[in-house]
Amino acid sequence: MDEKVKTAGRGASSSPEERRSRHRRETELLERIRRDDDPRAKEEFLERYRELLHRFAHKYHSDRLPYEDAFQLAALGMWKAVRRFNPSRGISFITFAYPTIEGELKKHYRDHLELIRMPRPLRELRHRVEAERRALEQAGRRPDVPLLAERLGVPEEEIIEVLAAGQTGNVFSLDYVCGEEEADTLGSLVGEHDPAFEEVERGLVLEEGLSRLPHRHRQVLEMRLRGGMTQTRIARNLRISQMHVSRLIREAVEMLATMCRSETDIA
Repeated sequence: MDEKVKTAGRGASSSPEERRSRHRRETELLERIRRDDDPRAKEEFLERYRELLHRFAHKYHSDRLPYEDAFQLAALGMWKAVRRFNPSRGISFITFAYPTIEGELKKHYRDHLELIRMPRPLRELRHRVEAERRALEQAGRRPDVPLLAERLGVPEEEIIEVLAAGQTGNVFSLDYVCGEEEADTLGSLVGEHDPAFEEVERGLVLEEGLSRLPHRHRQVLEMRLRGGMTQTRIARNLRISQMHVSRLIREAVEMLATMCRSETDIA
């Protein structure tokens, strides 16, 4: 727990007498709030912990959760803690309230801000897993998969599925910084345009067009384009004149152009 958050609202540098006086006043306010729903007591109590709520809002606000909304959620968590707090248990209010406030913010992220929603049974199991993980960690035990499965009475495969889903439930902006430098964003890791894809596409289009040409026209054009042969060499191999080769190439190109125009018009 953040030490600054833990000490917020407690007057860590005050004297023992001041702390006792503060504790008595806090107990009085809590009693008035629970018994009478006293608005003045609520206002004073909120003022005591306003700095703490701002710290939570600063920690959890994002482009999907505005600062003001995060503050309101933190305040909601605090009032829930007020209703459940029992001073006779011997723990301070702030120690009791901290996980409730943080839990309210995390719950809001899980239930309302995830762009990739999990099925309801998976979400419910995730809540159970997270609660059990917190309980085990507070008890000083390591919450590994076998132990979680045993405590919750579910197969290990379901625990693994929940943990894996938790890693993929959020979508990050391409501007999200994922390295040590500000320039190390997710966008910088995305592949750039590869001209090879266009070459493949052109090759497929050419293949389709050549297959529809007359045999002699296709033969000449393939020797010229794929074989890289000169007109003179083509003429020598086919035992025809260079002028004839030139005419066949020109006619083949015109036929291919006509095919492309026709398909464009249809589209």
